[in-house]
Amino acid sequence: MEKILKLAKKKGFDVHFIKTKDIVVEYRVYLKCAYGCKDFGKRLNCPPHCISIDDFKKILNEYKEGIVLIEKNNINENEDIFKVWDSIKKKSFEKMLEIEKAAFDGGYNFAHLLRPGSCNECELCSEECLKPHRRRFSPEAVGVNLTKTLQNINIDLDYNDYKTINLVGILLLD
Repeated sequence: MEKILKLAKKKGFDVHFIKTKDIVVEYRVYLKCAYGCKDFGKRLNCPPHCISIDDFKKILNEYKEGIVLIEKNNINENEDIFKVWDSIKKKSFEKMLEIEKAAFDGGYNFAHLLRPGSCNECELCSEECLKPHRRRFSPEAVGVNLTKTLQNINIDLDYNDYKTINLVGILLLD
């Protein structure tokens, strides 16, 4: 575990332990995907193409703990958050995948990452995922209420600070 934490911190993440009982899964989170995200139905890691909230709840019950990975990216006042979001998200996901692999190599055979945001590995999704080995769902896609989940471990992110992009991933461990 120590190796994983060191790697995460070296990669620039704030790292927080979480018990899976503190991960809040709600059906209403689906509304934010369906009626608020431009990628809904267009990306194969997004609803309705990903596992259901009910299935995720069952899977989550098979885990005991995890690590919340938070990367804060400051952007200057001249940058448009929507223009830099995709590249920042892609770089962060790459680092999170390295941490997931380190967890697997460290004996966590079922280590699984919930990635920040929708997939942007390819310009557009095909009928079938061209990179299934990199396909990960976001916490929101499977119903995780990130605000309540983070509050359960005493973290409060300011989503109204448009000069800071907070990327949150959850690495489930078992």
